[in-house]
Amino acid sequence: MDVAKLDIKGLNNSLVFVFGEGSLEEYITIIKSKVDNNPQLFAGSSVIFQGDGLKLLTQDELADLQRICLDYDMVLNNMQAPSSPRAEKKPAASRDLIIYKTLRSGQRVHSDASIIVWGNVHESAEITAAKDVIVLGKLEGLAHAGCFGDISSTIFALQLSPRQLRIADRISRSSGDLVKNNYPEIAYVEDDNICIKEYTPHEAIPK
Repeated sequence: MDVAKLDIKGLNNSLVFVFGEGSLEEYITIIKSKVDNNPQLFAGSSVIFQGDGLKLLTQDELADLQRICLDYDMVLNNMQAPSSPRAEKKPAASRDLIIYKTLRSGQRVHSDASIIVWGNVHESAEITAAKDVIVLGKLEGLAHAGCFGDISSTIFALQLSPRQLRIADRISRSSGDLVKNNYPEIAYVEDDNICIKEYTPHEAIPK
């Protein structure tokens, strides 16, 4: 019965969690049981979510599943695993990844859409997103927005003191002598360079 509700298989050095029909509580129970039985398999592994069961979850429930994976030191990657192409079929839009916790040093997270972190991003943590990166806390690690080339992407944090910022193929590295400003800042590309300025709600977000 567990296999029907959640099947876990390997694909291209990642673990694919295929969700069948089930409840959030059932999914969490299965994940915890499988990880407890073989923690070495899951710790540090890249994880992909897919399956029809995800369509029945709310954003909060999906965030709960993501948080469980982070608690077990898995690397979240919400890209859909490749499937056989079908003629004239438009690919489904990716969902933004919302993380309700601090990312510790060494943790890596990727999204094919935007990433929103309700917490801090420690110095050796890494975030990559096809669109925007939003950190509702302190950003000290590496953040890469527009990782597939979208130069209009932005990086926002309540406190911005990153090891490195990337937007599309532009890179801004820490000088090692950081000034920690106690106000929100936003990074964006202007005149082919990454610019950082104080964020004020009444101003339009650079795009």
